[in-house]
Amino acid sequence: MRAPISTELTRADLFQRLWGEPLSSVAADLGLSASGLAKLCDRTAIPYPTRGHWAKARAGRAGPTPDLPPAPEGASDQIRITPGQAVSRRAPARLSPEDRREQLLEVAARIIVQDGLHALTIKRVARDAGLTAPRAYHFFPTVDNLMAELARRELQAIRTAQAHRINTAERPAERLRLSTVTYLRQVAERGVLLQTLQNAPAVRRALRAEQRAIRADNTNVVATRFSDSHHVPSDVSRAATTVLTSAVLRTGRILARGRLDLSLAETLAADIVEAGNRRLAARFETPPGSDVEDA
Repeated sequence: MRAPISTELTRADLFQRLWGEPLSSVAADLGLSASGLAKLCDRTAIPYPTRGHWAKARAGRAGPTPDLPPAPEGASDQIRITPGQAVSRRAPARLSPEDRREQLLEVAARIIVQDGLHALTIKRVARDAGLTAPRAYHFFPTVDNLMAELARRELQAIRTAQAHRINTAERPAERLRLSTVTYLRQVAERGVLLQTLQNAPAVRRALRAEQRAIRADNTNVVATRFSDSHHVPSDVSRAATTVLTSAVLRTGRILARGRLDLSLAETLAADIVEAGNRRLAARFETPPGSDVEDA
């Protein structure tokens, strides 16, 4: 009996075919069932059109073709398909729980930026990551959990970058400018993703209490330092810090929406903060020779 003839093709070749004709047609040409080909695509992280795509295409309402993501870690770009045989169920490369969680967050971030929040589902994330849906659900039981964790990650990255830059300041007067400029640069880099997430009601509900606590702690640290340096009453210092922080956050939101150039945003926000602190310090007695900028 003659052995079935195997077909070898790359992930890119298969991806191109899947977006050129229905999955069932591609599967028939390769000697597989439609479900078998879909499972192969899921394991090798090859996106394929979902149900209803071709009807929308005929009506001229199909969305853009997604990008082909990298192959799952440890997987080859070459695929061998033998008609009539089950597709190998080789397990994806094992990652630590922390690395797997980070991988799923990265995939989710890419989906949101490329296709929008409406395209984010746990099944889609699992497919693009080369995992089965149950494994992805183990890390994130719901899309809301996933979005909230992704927002936490992005916000923490901004705070970490700010802390790192502040620690490089040679003079206390540099702290506020470095903190402000670093925040805005991080927003310029992460703004589309972060703004999309923060506009989601589920994310706002999940993060509201913890974000308020973090902002309160940060305000207390900055205000206390300013009060100690310039003998400004603590309640006045906290109120002023809240006002100036709000100005910086508002600048960040405008920047993220593409309505302000980064260099101009940096200049305006940093100048507002420095001028505000300078004028506040000037209203109260300060020790001779003190630097009113050293907040």
